[in-house]
Amino acid sequence: MSQKNKFQANSHYFTIAVYSIITVFIMAVIVRAVFFWDATMSMVSNLLSTLSPFFIGIVIAFLINPLVSWMRKTVFKKWLHVKNDGFNSGLAILCSYLLVIFVFTLGLIFLIPELIDSLNQLLDKMPAWANSVTHFINNLSQRYPDIDFKYIQKSITNADSTLQSFLSSFISDLTTTIVVTGVNIVKFIINFVVAIIVSCYLIIDKKMQARGIKRIVFAFFKEERAGKIWSVVKRSTRIFSDFFDGKMIDSLIMTFLCFVSMMVVSFFNIEGFADCALLVSIIVGVTNMIPYFGPFLGGIPSILLLCIYSPKSALIFAILIIVLQQLDGNLIGPKILGESTGLRPLWVIFAITIGGWFGGVVGMFLGVPCLAVITGLMEDAVDKRLQEKDIDLPVLKNEKTKKSNPVKSTNKK
Repeated sequence: MSQKNKFQANSHYFTIAVYSIITVFIMAVIVRAVFFWDATMSMVSNLLSTLSPFFIGIVIAFLINPLVSWMRKTVFKKWLHVKNDGFNSGLAILCSYLLVIFVFTLGLIFLIPELIDSLNQLLDKMPAWANSVTHFINNLSQRYPDIDFKYIQKSITNADSTLQSFLSSFISDLTTTIVVTGVNIVKFIINFVVAIIVSCYLIIDKKMQARGIKRIVFAFFKEERAGKIWSVVKRSTRIFSDFFDGKMIDSLIMTFLCFVSMMVVSFFNIEGFADCALLVSIIVGVTNMIPYFGPFLGGIPSILLLCIYSPKSALIFAILIIVLQQLDGNLIGPKILGESTGLRPLWVIFAITIGGWFGGVVGMFLGVPCLAVITGLMEDAVDKRLQEKDIDLPVLKNEKTKKSNPVKSTNKK
């Protein structure tokens, strides 16, 4: 009787119980999210805000890791002959972070006052521009009395007042944010310091972390599936890393070329080029991280900035940015990026468009490597299916030149 009442473990029922608990938990989360949407979003927002230093640290580690690797392998190991690996890595990390913080601080010191001064100049010249355009339209209305220009005049007046109010509020908010909001600045500094510490630990322990993640994947999945998952992770990391590294180098080169070009053009007495060279070059370099459309996105505010001095300066810069974009798109970019993504230009534009629709500027930046990963996985799946069907792939490649019949299966029955 005691044997009958004795509890016996059953792995089958245990698995059912685990899946049932997981299902109930997921359904509870969904119900909570649907019926208490505001409270759920507030909780998620607070959680993301709390974890933001860790997310920022991951991004910093991912972006600064190439510089650390270059410092460790080239500067300290090859040039300075530092043989101790631990000391070498510590020096590389320290020097890399000090260099990035120095450049970032120097940029803020020079750029913020220049940006505020340029916006103030633009705001001061807005009424004169509006009067000039209105005077030009009045002359046209006198020459062509049959055409009604009142709507255009009204639109220009409204646009002028709207733009002035926007620039005034922007300058006021920017100045207030920089000077007055000390609490937010202190909070930002604390989060930034925590993010730097997190990124340092991520770079120091990157091999141990990769090994730990690999152990987890192989522990919870079958060996064949775990191998595929780990292959996808490695491939995705490589594509993202190659893309970011290449775009950063490309953007630095574009920043330098834009600065030198503007300084050279300034020798021909073109107004504003010497004064705005640094600010405009940094804007162009940062926006150049977005493929294809980046230089144009950076060129639009730069053209408006140069309109402070004269329309001629803005027109010359517009021509200059088109030349630089063609140089980058056809020569510099392909040489640096190579086949880091493997995407054709049409798919790059598609990725930028969809990414911008989903996530704005950040989505435009991340769209290309994400689509490259998806495309790579799809190509692997297609190749596998073709091999399962025993289709001769070389015949597909020669199909255009030979103009032969459709591909036939080589399977011999």
